[in-house]
Amino acid sequence: MAKKLEKLEQCTEYRTFRFRIQAFSNGYREFIEREASMTEQVVSKQQLRNYLHQQRYISRYNEDGKKAKSKGHHVWNVEAKKISRNTWWFKEFVRRIATPPPKAVVGVPYEWTPTIWDPQVKAPKVYFTSEWLPAWLRWDNNTLRGMPTADATDCGIVVIASYYQGKEVCHLKTNYTMHVVPHSPGGTVYMS
Repeated sequence: MAKKLEKLEQCTEYRTFRFRIQAFSNGYREFIEREASMTEQVVSKQQLRNYLHQQRYISRYNEDGKKAKSKGHHVWNVEAKKISRNTWWFKEFVRRIATPPPKAVVGVPYEWTPTIWDPQVKAPKVYFTSEWLPAWLRWDNNTLRGMPTADATDCGIVVIASYYQGKEVCHLKTNYTMHVVPHSPGGTVYMS
């Protein structure tokens, strides 16, 4: 245990901490009762849980849209790094378009289906569009499809995701570089 603590002291990168939901909620409940004198009559368990569900520093879902688990138990993830002896910096989780597009190979059918990762809710139903696409590429049922031609080159594309959060329409916009690589007759792809 001492070695783990020493290693943690020396680490300058973000570390993931996994907490069982019930233990985390109970610990937080005890903290607010002790520090703010707010009993369960003032703040119910459900109100407390709803409050914790909305925190940007707690991730409830993995990038694949499934609830985070550890040893068979649902957990909440918190990422933090130690700044000084008694100071920690917590990473804010933000909704984003997950999985960057793969490289496109000239003459080979191209397909990419992006997803949205949200740390607080299951992946929402989404509609993807782009402001501009090269002539060989198009959106088809939220999948980017096409066949790169011999004159296709690397280009920047903007992916726009539109989805509902409650009754509000939300948009995410992300820039990607679409890399186009030549196709070799032997099946080997040359990365340039």
